Amino acid sequence: MPSVLNAPRIASSVVALGAAAVLTGCGVLTSALGGGELGGNVLSVGVGDCFVVSEMDQSLLEGEVSDVPLVDCSEPHDGEFFHVEVLPDGDFPGDRSVGERATEACEGQAFTDFVGTDYASSEIWAYHLVPTRQSWEQADDREILCYLETTGMVNGSQQGAGI
Repeated sequence: MPSVLNAPRIASSVVALGAAAVLTGCGVLTSALGGGELGGNVLSVGVGDCFVVSEMDQSLLEGEVSDVPLVDCSEPHDGEFFHVEVLPDGDFPGDRSVGERATEACEGQAFTDFVGTDYASSEIWAYHLVPTRQSWEQADDREILCYLETTGMVNGSQQGAGI
């Protein structure tokens, strides 16, 4: 099972993504279910889009959140978006609550349905991008975007991989 050693990366991703939503005036990942384009904008990445995790991390850390460096899933990659969870309208529930909901969404049934095995038994790690208070209030951001990370580069989608 994956460890939590990459938590600082997730925190950086969350902050950067929230900042991008506020700057664009749009909800984060508003068309996430529709699939993105190669080299896609963070607002249009979708379930099944693949990427190289280190390139996305670098993009997020440099503040270039608008450009997620997507690759065709047939090319070598180690990341893939696999689920979108939309939080209900209302007041921002707090970072802890959003984080807990994201963990449940990304490590629960959606993971099992996509990968073909439960998270505890899998060799694949799950992470998430979540709304921040600022993106929630200023950009109406309500989406948790779950993504997979493999332990090495792979070619092809991890949907149904069973590992």
